[in-house]
Amino acid sequence: MRFGTFFFFQAAPGLTHADVVHRELEQMEWTEELGFDQIWLTEHHFIDYGLAVDPASLAAAAASRTRRVRIGLAAAILPFHHPLRLAEQMALIDIISKGRLDVGVGRGNRPAEFKGTTSRSRKTASASTRPCDIILKAWTEERFTHEGRFYTIPEARVIPKPWQKPHPPIYQVCGSEDGIESSAARGWPMLNSLLTGPVDQLVNRRNSYLTALRQARAHGGGDRRAHEGLGGVAPDLRGRDRRAGARRGQGRGDVVPGLAAALPGPGAHRGRASEPPARLPRGRRSASRR
Repeated sequence: MRFGTFFFFQAAPGLTHADVVHRELEQMEWTEELGFDQIWLTEHHFIDYGLAVDPASLAAAAASRTRRVRIGLAAAILPFHHPLRLAEQMALIDIISKGRLDVGVGRGNRPAEFKGTTSRSRKTASASTRPCDIILKAWTEERFTHEGRFYTIPEARVIPKPWQKPHPPIYQVCGSEDGIESSAARGWPMLNSLLTGPVDQLVNRRNSYLTALRQARAHGGGDRRAHEGLGGVAPDLRGRDRRAGARRGQGRGDVVPGLAAALPGPGAHRGRASEPPARLPRGRRSASRR
């Protein structure tokens, strides 16, 4: 089991947007110094729920501030990106991080975020993971072409190629049965979340995924190199934080009160790795898990 931190960059009252960004970038350094395994980043647009409007920029910033932790996207919203551009960005970040990148993809679930985008983005939301076919070609083939419903690409050569071979691990957000089935068919690990329901739904989706994965393998589909491990993203946003104000970025302080006071500054453990970090208040530890 590995533990990580999940960053939404929520626009909390009383803080400027610049404050939020710099505080969370600093906490990424704490993630590594306090012994966590992973940093997870998300993508949102036009809402206070998240200022993480460019996951590639944030992943590059995380890579430049850390040396050990893996950096995962949970997730890059495919309809908001041209697949060739996303392939280039992810390959470059994989190189900057020296192979620490995990690429999670999703198709988005907030209508407000699509209202400010192009009609093309709204249409490609129904394409599920088809843009990943282009991304995989860009990462693994020297030159390629593609012709599909949403994208037609004449001969293209995408460089640089990723650090990890044949490419960075790909995860898929599985918030529906068709998402679970498509992820299993490709042999990709799933991204599961407490944000969409109770713990029971995590178990149900896990079981559905494993059933679909085994069925795909039985019929010669799926990637037989894929393990049955699941990528679970479960930030501690529950209970009181589900009220309306929390969805606007308010209320984070009462989810883990005392957290900032309990943690040392970002330089406190340099050169003192054998010393344990300060304890969090009992019953209020916050982590994301995969």
